[in-house]
Amino acid sequence: MEVLSFILFLVYIIAGWWAINKIWYSKRSYIVHNVMGFYMSKFIWALVLGWIAIPIAIIMTALNK
Repeated sequence: MEVLSFILFLVYIIAGWWAINKIWYSKRSYIVHNVMGFYMSKFIWALVLGWIAIPIAIIMTALNK
């Protein structure tokens, strides 16, 4: 059961990262001075708000086609 939980957690992190990137870069481009801070903030956003970002990114993808 622990292995399945770990695999689902990894899938959630990957999907959350994809969703945050889809939402984050939808209308803007960024010039970053602190690269590590930028990626850490994206990772935290994916971890905390992935549950809401994933459906939004899927809807954005479906509407763009």
